[in-house]
Amino acid sequence: MRHLISTCCLAAFFAWLPAAEADVADAEADTGAESSLFPAGSVSGSVMYFQRHRERYRVDESRFGSNLHHSTLQTSVDYTSPFWQERIGVDLGVFATTDLVNTASPDHEMNFFPWDDPWHPDWSQKDARDGVSLYRANLKARASFEGGDLWGKAGYFQPTGPGVLGVNWSLMPGTYQGVEAGSNLRGDWGAVALASACVTRYKAPWYRTVYAFRDDEKKRIDALWSVGARYEAPAGYSVELAYGKAADYRQNAHLKLKYQRQKDAQDSLYLTYQFYAAGEGSAVRRDTANDQYAGKWGSQHYLALVRSIDRYTLKTEFTYTRAPGNAPQHVGYFVYRLTGAYGGSNGAYEPWWDNRSDWNHNKERALFISVTRNLNDLLPFAGMSVGASAATGRGGRVYGVDESLKERAWSLDLGYTVPSGALKNTRVSLHYTHYDNKTHLPSWTGYKNLFQDERDLKFLLIVPWQL
Repeated sequence: MRHLISTCCLAAFFAWLPAAEADVADAEADTGAESSLFPAGSVSGSVMYFQRHRERYRVDESRFGSNLHHSTLQTSVDYTSPFWQERIGVDLGVFATTDLVNTASPDHEMNFFPWDDPWHPDWSQKDARDGVSLYRANLKARASFEGGDLWGKAGYFQPTGPGVLGVNWSLMPGTYQGVEAGSNLRGDWGAVALASACVTRYKAPWYRTVYAFRDDEKKRIDALWSVGARYEAPAGYSVELAYGKAADYRQNAHLKLKYQRQKDAQDSLYLTYQFYAAGEGSAVRRDTANDQYAGKWGSQHYLALVRSIDRYTLKTEFTYTRAPGNAPQHVGYFVYRLTGAYGGSNGAYEPWWDNRSDWNHNKERALFISVTRNLNDLLPFAGMSVGASAATGRGGRVYGVDESLKERAWSLDLGYTVPSGALKNTRVSLHYTHYDNKTHLPSWTGYKNLFQDERDLKFLLIVPWQL
């Protein structure tokens, strides 16, 4: 009922605002449908094929065994409407997925898990669930004024404004149920984006239907909320601040400082420092499952430099994590989301190295380096690229384990994007990761977010389409 009331109020507010005549005229000229009451929107989608074979070392058997081994087919359809009378529109999205082959674990994230939410797994299940899921269905609204605009959306959506809320990804994004609204202000001095959100349910893309939020004791949480602001200067600098909370349970905050310079298509620079903090609510009792950290707060510092020169893209990234623990219930690693269970929600967290580990245990210092080169000058066709990356983590320490964490990984990439023609933007990629855990501990033992050595091969084909 609260969700329905919020949706109606949002629609009524934007419908009430006075129309911007210039914007309406521009929109009618763009669509070429001045007399159309409900102009047509766009319909697009994709067909995706994903194949993976991941082996993990089994300490008790002294050998590698299949952890994931599947071939999965997905397809998606999206409808995006224009804004009727420059005020109200709708966005819809649905996807379907099926395993063509699966000879290992059913919880591989590209299909639907054989249970309904992250808090009630059924490990006796052997097969993933083929099926269809609605992942976007929201009313959207906007109103323009001199120097900016107001916007909002309600229903099932992915957050787009500054804030602490993000979504999980497989081939498709996760989905929140709730309301998000914000404003954009623009001038010679730069641009400011403001946003707030209140969400009551969520689904990761490997679940078919939305579910309620829960804490680590599996007690229901009514809602998560978030506020954020971002300033972008004309010189390429930006700063973002955000804060969010799950009442009496968790709170998150971040600071993101960025600088971007684009000299031309083959010369760009990106620098960023980001600080993430995750804390416990004031009502969390010691010695319970909700007691994540000693001292209530965990944090992570993130530095990145990305430089594109000619045909090369070079990346160097660094993280330092604090997740203090001095009792058995403390997790010993940092996660930036307002619920504990993986897939229960997600945060607006940017570091991702595609080298298997999360590199996020207490006191761990992690370094990532990669280089990518396009091969347009070496091949008779355009669109091919190759890449290599490596990551290493050192110094992690957690409660109950004397051995300091040491982990490392390297990866190779081969990719091709069709540059033109009927299959334009079709992508093919091959990715291999070799991950090495130097602690010799069994998976998920001591270091609670750490598994043993892995060999991981992934192949992905994405064919987009649009009517």
